Amino acid sequence: MDRQLELLIVLHDLSLLIKEVNTEKEAGFEVSKHKEDLLKAKEKVEKDLETALLKRYEKLIERYPRAVAPVIDGICYGCFVTLPSAFVVRKNKNEEVTICPNCGRFIYWFED
Repeated sequence: MDRQLELLIVLHDLSLLIKEVNTEKEAGFEVSKHKEDLLKAKEKVEKDLETALLKRYEKLIERYPRAVAPVIDGICYGCFVTLPSAFVVRKNKNEEVTICPNCGRFIYWFED
């Protein structure tokens, strides 16, 4: 798998975890130590990610709750649209960062 794609997936997971921690804090749970660890990890990933990809990710996360979506059986699970066959038949799909032509999210291929 492409290193930048891996970093995008990790960044997205960390962002979702931080959002979840904020929700738990609003509910009255004490989670400040864990949040600090998550923020440090997120900062490290952001430093390793290419600047252009990070900027695009930040724009996407403002627009969508999910900025990175899996593709299963040729369907983008961000917008639930079937991808063009040119995307589906490619070999080594996760060897480069790919963007859904419909919704613009970063996509990665999940295959059995």
